[in-house]
Amino acid sequence: MKKAAKISILIVSVVMAVIALFVGFMFLLIEPSVNILGAPDLDLAKLTSASRTITLTDVDGKPINDVLYDSNKIFVDIDDISEHTKNAFIAVEDKRFYSHGGIDYRRIASAALANIKSGKFREGASTITQQLIKNTHLSNEKTIRRKLNEMRLARALERVYDKDAILENYFNILYFGSGIKGLGTASRVMFGISASELTLAQSAALASIINNPTKYSPYENYDNLIERKNLVLKLMLDQGLITDSDYISARAEELTFDKNKQNQFVSGVLRAVCRSIGCSEKELFSTSRTISTYYNAEIAACARRAINDMGEFNGYIRLLVLDNASGGIICDETNSNKYIDLRRSPASAIKPFVSYAAALESGYNPMSQILDKPTVFGDYEPHNYKDSYRGYASLHDCLIYSSNIAAVKLLQSVGIDKGAATARLFGLTVDAEDDSLALALGGMKNGVTLSELANAYRTLANGGIYTDIRYFDAVDGNRHGNFPYSRRAVGDDTAYLLTDMLKDCARNGTARKLKNVGVIAAKTGTNGDKNGNTDCYCIAYTPQYTIAVWYGAKDKPIDNKITGAACANMIKTLCDGAIKTDMDFTVPDSVAYYEIDDRELRETHEVYLADPFLPKRYRRRALMSKKRLPVRKNIDYLDYFDNIFDFGGIRDKFLFGR
Repeated sequence: MKKAAKISILIVSVVMAVIALFVGFMFLLIEPSVNILGAPDLDLAKLTSASRTITLTDVDGKPINDVLYDSNKIFVDIDDISEHTKNAFIAVEDKRFYSHGGIDYRRIASAALANIKSGKFREGASTITQQLIKNTHLSNEKTIRRKLNEMRLARALERVYDKDAILENYFNILYFGSGIKGLGTASRVMFGISASELTLAQSAALASIINNPTKYSPYENYDNLIERKNLVLKLMLDQGLITDSDYISARAEELTFDKNKQNQFVSGVLRAVCRSIGCSEKELFSTSRTISTYYNAEIAACARRAINDMGEFNGYIRLLVLDNASGGIICDETNSNKYIDLRRSPASAIKPFVSYAAALESGYNPMSQILDKPTVFGDYEPHNYKDSYRGYASLHDCLIYSSNIAAVKLLQSVGIDKGAATARLFGLTVDAEDDSLALALGGMKNGVTLSELANAYRTLANGGIYTDIRYFDAVDGNRHGNFPYSRRAVGDDTAYLLTDMLKDCARNGTARKLKNVGVIAAKTGTNGDKNGNTDCYCIAYTPQYTIAVWYGAKDKPIDNKITGAACANMIKTLCDGAIKTDMDFTVPDSVAYYEIDDRELRETHEVYLADPFLPKRYRRRALMSKKRLPVRKNIDYLDYFDNIFDFGGIRDKFLFGR
């Protein structure tokens, strides 16, 4: 017996010694001052860069806090996080966070026993500090070596950072799924509030999501999330972090999640800044920059409401607002989860540039007559909407009612090369392959972006002067610089004549949904067939702003009932809520009202200035370019008459009101 006892004692001693050696060796492996495994050293810069933010300021220099950021673009300070929010995460992720030194050995032992009993690896034991290290320093590979490195760096971090600093960095690197990174971002995106405003129930829900962002997604698995949220609340109650009444009220609180998961404006800003300074987005966020933008929070909020009012829509919606004077993009909203600036057919929205601007620059005037009837152009046979034709109609009427036949005839008259060149002067991308009459109706190989199209209309608002548009003005106080160049696309006479016609389009034409808005010029466009529409537009502008709305098909055509008129409705909502339309456009000196011979117009479909003695009932006032005036019919006789009798300037006053 004594021998057996000695053997047992020896075996136990050996086992204990082995265990002691193993434990000692393990402690050696995770000792911060020792690096046997060749692990990366603690790099505090990785922590700060991972949780660092970019500050965006609006047009008034105020920080933007009502837009959705992605990739951790809303930084949250630990002092702005409530105790119940901190406790929700600590209760479920690391209940001994404030007492351990980076590793919770009790939790490791408990998890190991649970995994042995179940025969599966079901429980982890990573502390908040370890999670922070893994997400900033290491890969996601599941190996013992990576785990030991994680533990070693966690202990090292606890020696240089206090608990609040660790928590702050942790909250700013958490991933909540759907491209949402950081507690500040999640609070703003999912609940529309700052992190400091989170309720107990909201905090518990966010603490639930990070365990498995797919399984507990509020957008895909709401019931799973609520069940886990209640588990988190129970853990908080059991750990003495909340009271019974807190627990009951938080369980009963109904949670509503905002589904707007992407912000077009911020994505556009980041892309533009990275292109401008030559860096990646990751590099940009490692520098903690302040970017000054043209963002207008009031207009953007109204735009989001307008998009949300559409409800479920099986397609893309994008609403873009430009400041005419600066070229700044002040609002860029979409219903998409991805940044979109797609090249699509502009449909009839391109007509003012390839057909009408080119025609006015070539000698046409708003009263020039066009025969609007079914016409075949070689092997090309366009049709008007609903096969509606107006016979002889003025350039003005053909534009506001969007005659397809007239647009094609004008392009044929001025030449495709002239139409394409004019469109390019407005900043529209017209490829060499777009050399057919179909260009007049938006028939293009690659199409244009909504940004290009909006800026083309902004060029009209600016009297025919083209400049680039931009998302931001300065980075860290350094101005983005002047526009690369400025060019004249068309004369200010042509620009104003088009504006005057498009004002009537908003009152009486295809964009008449805007007739009660105020002073606004607009044009619609719709592209599709009997199976449905693929692209719908309304582009409108006031002296101050240009507003562009696009509905686009995704996987299948959208309902034919949705046309450019629906886009106009959205612009009306925006104008009613946030954009003033009480200021009129400035009339340039290059245009004036003249009296034309209405009888000749009706009978011969030719435009002549009225003769001096033509009865008033045969006269019509029309806005014309002074550089491209029509002639008087009886020009020889009248020139002779004019040279003899001037009547001390009475003639000019009689004819032209001068």
